[in-house]
Amino acid sequence: MKGKGLKAKGERWRTLPSRVALTFTFFLSPVAFLASCTPDDICNTPFGEGAVIDIYMPDFNALANVGGSVTINRGYKGIFVRRTSFSDFVAFECACPNDHEVRLVPDPDWEGYILRCPACGSNYETEYGNPLEGAASGCPLYEYRTHFDGYILEIYN
Repeated sequence: MKGKGLKAKGERWRTLPSRVALTFTFFLSPVAFLASCTPDDICNTPFGEGAVIDIYMPDFNALANVGGSVTINRGYKGIFVRRTSFSDFVAFECACPNDHEVRLVPDPDWEGYILRCPACGSNYETEYGNPLEGAASGCPLYEYRTHFDGYILEIYN
């Protein structure tokens, strides 16, 4: 049975819309896929190696409580780690997305909930790494993945 836009053996395509759909499906959709990018592709924030830490060791004792945070000397310019719940952590690269050679620092007035760039003045929230204000308003922080087993926290790409 022949339907609208279907090709029978030895016939040409019957309708223009079917040609347009075929052209988009096979030629333009791969181009659209390759042209799409994530914010980190646009910002091109460098990152380094992750870490494996025991949160109950003295250097990381702040992570034993929800809301606690530390900055460790790993990654590219350091990794900021904050405990968001009993079993969840976030870890962000400390390189400023606007100037990769500048290290972000926790804002002391916000107790680890805001990271600030001393050079460009950008501020980032530490729940998702989104910019709040400043020169790097379109680029979020690079977020590392985390896995916690109750004692050991793994931070990785």
